[in-house]
Amino acid sequence: MQPFPTTLPELKTRQFRLRSMSTNDKASLFAIYGDPEVMRFASDETFSTPATVDEMLSSVSRLFQEQTSMEWGIERRTDHTLIGTCGLHSFDLTNNSAEVGCMLTRSAWGHGYMQEALRAVIWYAFCDRKITRLRADIDTLNHRSIRLFSKLGFIHQGGTIYVCKPERGDL
Repeated sequence: MQPFPTTLPELKTRQFRLRSMSTNDKASLFAIYGDPEVMRFASDETFSTPATVDEMLSSVSRLFQEQTSMEWGIERRTDHTLIGTCGLHSFDLTNNSAEVGCMLTRSAWGHGYMQEALRAVIWYAFCDRKITRLRADIDTLNHRSIRLFSKLGFIHQGGTIYVCKPERGDL
């Protein structure tokens, strides 16, 4: 695995700019994380107040400084709207691996947006960070995420765990 960057790198796709998040994103983040349907399969609770976004942003920054997490905001390039988040978490230096996670505003579901954003994150993980194994922990009832990660080359390993290696990814 490559040395941890000092700043979160910006990743670009055809439709999106993956960038660090700021307090300017509070309304969009609350709309995403405050939606019970978006948070249905998440390990965190649905955000109940906008103040929870401040706690989230503080945590994202702290975990990046601790070199344990990289979290991007997914900004639509046409109108600069933040529509979701995705990231690499739980870096394991021994096994050269990390976990992938994502959230997308409900109005953006079903358009292939997260697939496009995650392709950039997976490419970054394998090619720039030199990670050799990515995993996703997906609730067995979250059929949308299972389909998404399967399209990205992740293979079910049992229970809620899906794994992708560089040679398997359909990037």
